[in-house]
Amino acid sequence: MAFIEIKNLSHIYHRGTEQELCALDNVNLTVEEGEFVAVLGANGSGKSTLARHINGLLLPDKGQCLVAGLNTTNAEELWQIRQQVGMVFQNPDNQLIAGLVEDDVAFGPENLGMKPAEIRRRVSRALAAVGMEDFRQFAPHLLSGGQKQRVAIAGALAMNTKCLILDEATAMLDPEGRQEVMAAVQRLHEEKGLTVICITHFMDEAAQADNVFVMQAGHIVQTGTPQQVFAKAEPLRKLGLAVPLAVELTWKLRQHGLNLPQDILTEDDLVTALEAAYVH
Repeated sequence: MAFIEIKNLSHIYHRGTEQELCALDNVNLTVEEGEFVAVLGANGSGKSTLARHINGLLLPDKGQCLVAGLNTTNAEELWQIRQQVGMVFQNPDNQLIAGLVEDDVAFGPENLGMKPAEIRRRVSRALAAVGMEDFRQFAPHLLSGGQKQRVAIAGALAMNTKCLILDEATAMLDPEGRQEVMAAVQRLHEEKGLTVICITHFMDEAAQADNVFVMQAGHIVQTGTPQQVFAKAEPLRKLGLAVPLAVELTWKLRQHGLNLPQDILTEDDLVTALEAAYVH
């Protein structure tokens, strides 16, 4: 059974008013447990609305969203869903509420009424998983943006979340902060089997995924592996999306007669291919 199943899901904002907007229109999507999925699309394509359905922040106007077999429209199952699906939003300052890092990570388990020893164990484990154990006594406002987002991820891990949704979580970070966050997420995915749904405008982040979903006007218009999706650069450009720099360079080099494979995604892939083909 898939971990996330979205079936014929539609969501309408401001129904019955002049501002009525169909943000999701009959969307179908499946995510397997332990999969890393990227969701791409221009502003207003429905990406964030889709994310908010997966942990029950929004409920369908039509269709279903199932998480580990639990239905978001069932009020009795919502709490279980939100324990299994954690979200990290764009602005890290809007997610941190405590005066110390360890207190912030402990907030969720404390609200579940766990025993202090179990809370301490979960906090330590979660901070270690994102490389922030040395900052547990720091005030969150003293941290960098990337560090704050890693604390937010630790807060989700302390709830024993099985799925992490990054809703433009690196959009406000500098390149170093972005790298910190994505390295931590990739490590959790590979070592802990964490299911990851990464909503992003950064193509290099999408290139790390197992599968990519491209959205336009509330529909999923393209799916596939990063290699399959980015091989069709022109349709992405028409949607206002770019492709990874290495993919763009590879395409231009092939246009000039260089014999390079079409499945290149990263700069390292490109360098390796050039060395193999042209360095003797």
